[in-house]
Amino acid sequence: MAKGWLRMAIVCLCASLLTGCWDRRELEERTSVLAIAIDMAEGQKDLYRLTVQIPIPIKIAGSSGQGGGGNADAVKIMSVTGRTILDANKNLQMRLNQKLFLGHTRVLAVSEEVARKGISDIMDSFRREPQIRRLMWPIVVKGEAATLLKIKPQLAQIPVVFLMDLIENGVKMGAIPDQTLGDYFNQTSNKSMQTFLNYVQASATEVRWRGVAVFREHKMVGTLNDVQSWSLLQLRNEDRGGDVVIPLSNPDNGYVTFRPHFVKTRLELTEKSKGGNKNNEAFAAMFYCELQGDIVEVTANTKVSPEKFIQDMQRLIKKEMEERAKKLFHQLQKEDNSDILKLGLALRAHHYRDYWEKHDWHKDFKNFPIGVDYTIKVRRLGMEMQ
Repeated sequence: MAKGWLRMAIVCLCASLLTGCWDRRELEERTSVLAIAIDMAEGQKDLYRLTVQIPIPIKIAGSSGQGGGGNADAVKIMSVTGRTILDANKNLQMRLNQKLFLGHTRVLAVSEEVARKGISDIMDSFRREPQIRRLMWPIVVKGEAATLLKIKPQLAQIPVVFLMDLIENGVKMGAIPDQTLGDYFNQTSNKSMQTFLNYVQASATEVRWRGVAVFREHKMVGTLNDVQSWSLLQLRNEDRGGDVVIPLSNPDNGYVTFRPHFVKTRLELTEKSKGGNKNNEAFAAMFYCELQGDIVEVTANTKVSPEKFIQDMQRLIKKEMEERAKKLFHQLQKEDNSDILKLGLALRAHHYRDYWEKHDWHKDFKNFPIGVDYTIKVRRLGMEMQ
């Protein structure tokens, strides 16, 4: 009899632990923020201007049987100022009738002015906040960051959803880097590498991806355009990048378009001694990149056989890609002095004692020898050539 009561007590105790979320809160009881933009307050150098985009559930299409309104009706844009990000959040909370919730925030937009000044103090608050998702996309905006939250695209009811789709589709196609807030934290915490963020430009009705913003020690030091960013993606992440449009050397001044589908990159670090002195050793890096893809457009009459055309195109594309990579190396080393290629990470992993301990990589990167060798394989010429 006693055992039966004991079993019943255990069952009741276990059932009491399965009663659901103890701290649940209804959606209507909190204000969710989808995107955050950070600018410098106009005329006040020591104040940040924080702009947030808040969706209005009752005005979103399909909500509560409503037909939905325009973009301006579906979201609320609010701006506040503060000495720090948390100070601005406090000022924003004082203007809201519900608790501010950042768990659904997907985009963190920072103006180029703020990025070049440095964002270490901004990122500190986001690193410590448990509500913030590490899958959020931090983005540098050319001009005012708040413009990105105020766009009115015709293809989406909520502006930030349009931006999210643009980035997600670009990542799937291998043309836009998948650089999240978690990636930023990991890369800035690693002494052997630098970081970068996506760089966009916004207008009243649209937003355009312009490339990447290059950082050194939490400060933006330069930008890479779309072509340079695609070379970076191929050598760093083995992403295909975008289409390669190359002018043909013929009287018609035509063009050929090559579309990569497969990328395979290998980094080799070679060690060479100078003058036979083993204590004075030199290292060099060599990227070997294989691109496989299709010829999708030719705007001139080549008048050659398909076999000769393939050979000519592979040679032409190889030259073009290697020139692009060399220009990328020159800018990262001589102008930006920022190792976003992860060379330092490879040196630290494979040559820690014979190189890494003896050198200051932040100073040596600008003069470190870097080479590149592309292998181009044209798989298809299109139906016209067949």
